[in-house]
Amino acid sequence: MAEQDMEPERGNEELWYHVFAVGAGDLLDQRGFHSRLPSPPRCRLCKVPFQGLGGLILRFRGKSRAKRNPNYCSACDQFLAANPGGAEVPMAILYADIRKSTEFVQAHAPAEVLRRTNAFLELATRAITENDGFVLAFYGDCVLANWPPGFSGSDYREKAVKTAEELSGASQKAGIPVGVGLHAGTAYMCSVQANQGSFRDVSVFGEAVNIAARLSSAAAAGEVLGSAEMAEIAETKGPEQSFDLKGFNDPVAAWRIGRT
Repeated sequence: MAEQDMEPERGNEELWYHVFAVGAGDLLDQRGFHSRLPSPPRCRLCKVPFQGLGGLILRFRGKSRAKRNPNYCSACDQFLAANPGGAEVPMAILYADIRKSTEFVQAHAPAEVLRRTNAFLELATRAITENDGFVLAFYGDCVLANWPPGFSGSDYREKAVKTAEELSGASQKAGIPVGVGLHAGTAYMCSVQANQGSFRDVSVFGEAVNIAARLSSAAAAGEVLGSAEMAEIAETKGPEQSFDLKGFNDPVAAWRIGRT
């Protein structure tokens, strides 16, 4: 595989910015309609249902799971294929990671490790999607998600905070130690491709993503660490603290959100 195949794509900046930062009116109207049809799971972009009566009806209208990426419907997959590229977009970013995974793996059978990981990913996916976020990637037992205002609305930061609090609480009830990092800033949201374009997905790049990931690593089990951009809109938070995050020259201020 050529190294450049995994680089973020560039081009169509105006279109990507309009869709993800501002909001495409026609697509947003479709999302509202599609969201009222049963049943989940749904397309990440336009909320087309893949199951239930709604999924059956829309399959007859040519909106089924995309062959290259089942997280999207065929119509949205065609959009990505026809308009590869990206743009710098304001967004909220969440990164969540199971704590002490290495120790757990050493003490448990692989089937139990898989069961716990799947349980966490299910909790995370439910919390993120129910609060209008995008599940961008699973990295083993880690989850990356974002809330671009063009899709998630002007209250995108509030929705990310609510997600983090719900995920942290649900994970604790399930006995799964999870640390969550939250940040809001500008990141490059774009399509990425591999295998000469036969695989294409959406991802985010930039310092804002790294901050969320490092805050997640610094969070203890059951904690949500948010940057100043997220803490300022959180209803409940602890005192300001300073964290030396890996890869950053200067300490980063963060607050424990949802638990004081």
